[in-house]
Amino acid sequence: MSTTWPTDQLEKRQELLDAVDGVQVNIEEHFQESEDQGYLAQATADALLEAGLLGLKLPLELGGAEADPVTQMLVIAKLAIIDTSAAWCTMVSATNVGSAGAFLPDRGIDEVFDRGNHPMIVGVGIPFGEAKVKEDGSFEISGQWSYGSGIKASSWVTAGAKIQQSKQEPIEIRAILRTEEVKVIENWDVSGLRGSGSNDFAVEKVIIPEYMAWSGDDAPNRGGNLYNIQRPAFVVFGHAGIALGTAQRALKEITNFSRTKSRKLPGQSSISSNPIFQSDIAQLDLKLRAMNALASKEFEEAWQSAQRDERLSIREQAKIRAIGSWVTQESLQIVTKSFQYAGGAALNRNNPLQQCFRDMYAASQHYMVSTTHFQSYGSEYFSA
Repeated sequence: MSTTWPTDQLEKRQELLDAVDGVQVNIEEHFQESEDQGYLAQATADALLEAGLLGLKLPLELGGAEADPVTQMLVIAKLAIIDTSAAWCTMVSATNVGSAGAFLPDRGIDEVFDRGNHPMIVGVGIPFGEAKVKEDGSFEISGQWSYGSGIKASSWVTAGAKIQQSKQEPIEIRAILRTEEVKVIENWDVSGLRGSGSNDFAVEKVIIPEYMAWSGDDAPNRGGNLYNIQRPAFVVFGHAGIALGTAQRALKEITNFSRTKSRKLPGQSSISSNPIFQSDIAQLDLKLRAMNALASKEFEEAWQSAQRDERLSIREQAKIRAIGSWVTQESLQIVTKSFQYAGGAALNRNNPLQQCFRDMYAASQHYMVSTTHFQSYGSEYFSA
């Protein structure tokens, strides 16, 4: 899918948020299908692609939005309010589509981005695989990768691999393969983020030409200031959106529930009239607003640095990553508290708070938002 987006930052943000509105009905209609089968419904994946949302990080010259970090966060958050699994797959695919679009050699672009359209690309950047360089310069790729979110709905898959060298450190590359070339392992049997279909995948001695790979140390071949924001910050913005959107939905659901339900005998006052609940809900609301404010401020500062053609320092990268972890941990508390106030009703598998609970706990397990990143930022904080 190729889309033309406004050049003005705020106008582009609004159009992307409007695009989320445009796919909401589709996501809701196919939510149960995704949950039941354990992977994203193809109709939902097609709708996200058609709306241009998978091009959130794709260079403008390839028809992508190349959206700023705050816009990325807000778009993923708005999707997570509808369905966290659909938002998760969008986050993962947008990163892979953007990376392939920015870093693939021109010949690779011609093959993957056929006639200017971008497909759904997913993948895992961690170099779990092994790459051997053949005499003609092509690569032989073997390995197994964990958590290939969205893989069953995708057309292409990226996979991190290492080229071993006898006397030097291994070289890390990112290979891109057609999904039909990889073996999807049926091991995604989970409760949280069930609809993301984050199956492992594997390949054995698959040969790809050199133009279907790039190195993590390469400068981007296309794209603008967004690509001055390197990993890990480049992927944190979406994780913050996942947490914020899921927490916002949980808060909305418990607010609506509390107005009509009582935790005691029928006929007694509603949960919403309980002073303790009122105090808690106020604090949860303020916590959510504070997270949004901090993340927006710091992500906008990262964007301003990128627009000055500056790279984030190690300390700044650590701070961005710590923000992603903090937002996730605080969102987890909002979801947990909301779930607890719903009582036994939240135990029902089809209860929205049950969905928020299991999805938020699953999302918080990702290493990108691990609590270990607080220590990393603390170390850099004192080294400044």
